[in-house]
Amino acid sequence: MALSDLFGRFYAKVFIGLYTRDTIMHIGVVTLGRDGQVQMEQRHFTDGLEGEAFEYLQECADRSPFNYIALLTTSAQCGAVPTCSVSKAKELKPEIDGSKTVCIDDEWMNFCTEEAVVTLQEQFAAVQPDALYSPFALLHAFFETPMAGNHAVYLMMTPEAMSMAVVKERHLRFAEQFAHVEGALVPSMVERIVQTLETYYGKPCCRGEFIESVHIIDSAGVGEMLATMLEEVLLVEAEVQEVDAALLCAQTCMKENGYGL
Repeated sequence: MALSDLFGRFYAKVFIGLYTRDTIMHIGVVTLGRDGQVQMEQRHFTDGLEGEAFEYLQECADRSPFNYIALLTTSAQCGAVPTCSVSKAKELKPEIDGSKTVCIDDEWMNFCTEEAVVTLQEQFAAVQPDALYSPFALLHAFFETPMAGNHAVYLMMTPEAMSMAVVKERHLRFAEQFAHVEGALVPSMVERIVQTLETYYGKPCCRGEFIESVHIIDSAGVGEMLATMLEEVLLVEAEVQEVDAALLCAQTCMKENGYGL
């Protein structure tokens, strides 16, 4: 047993998720107590990472020497590709060359370009995050069990972006991220999804295959309407769960450190 594991038994574990939108800082905190009990809290601050937000983050981190800070980014420079081979990934996304990458299930790779990583590191230099996640990492953490099954669409909705992945039996078929503006109409999102799927169905590998279900995590307040419209258009069952993006980021960090979501 490692020395850190031995000492870790005597301390709570604190996982902090950060998600920023404009000047609003969203902070989600998951505390895993020594007794195994989990406590969750979420706060929103209007002055970015200044003042009260920074003080709150420091207070949370000071609860335990075993604290982890994770950052969610919806940058278009971060995404996922259906391979863990760097050479094959470069063919799909040339910008992966020099990117920070993480392989998932030996099947697909999350990436964030060097430029995006440097920008975020500078922006959050005061807190020095331990992990950086795209929405696709959160989708995988939240839907890991259903992703082992049928042919399905997985969507994460945030105020800035719609992140879409198609997965069949853990195999990522493709991942795309679409930026959208505040108040974008749900019908336009549905149209994007349908057009993307039509292109997907036309590929040699996917002809004759069709989506069996849709799974949505929503932090933008559009999930219910989106699910209803997709059920009508795609003729499949669509489920939606509302989430706090920062809190889910913290939960994903907890899971990646060996604890349940």
